[in-house]
Amino acid sequence: FIDLANTGFYNGVHFHRVIDGFMLQFGCPHAKDPKSRQAGTGNPPGGSSFTCNGKTIARDAGGNIPDELVDKTSNEPGTLSMANTGQPNSGGSQFFVN
Repeated sequence: FIDLANTGFYNGVHFHRVIDGFMLQFGCPHAKDPKSRQAGTGNPPGGSSFTCNGKTIARDAGGNIPDELVDKTSNEPGTLSMANTGQPNSGGSQFFVN
């Protein structure tokens, strides 16, 4: 998240999913056009990398990164969480706020 924010990846991105009383989702590069039918389907460029705490993290071909937190921490109201497909290592740039 920090690398993408620092490099301007999120600049101009709109919330592409808003469910009143439940959650807000953002981070898809296709959502720079708020009417895009692809909003919610994008990730950072595949094969790119970034450094975090002195360690280089590589994104896979789909732009996904390895899971960082794999416990069952609850999604309480007000929490920020990485969106994923439900499969391991499937988060890329999208986040949601409960």
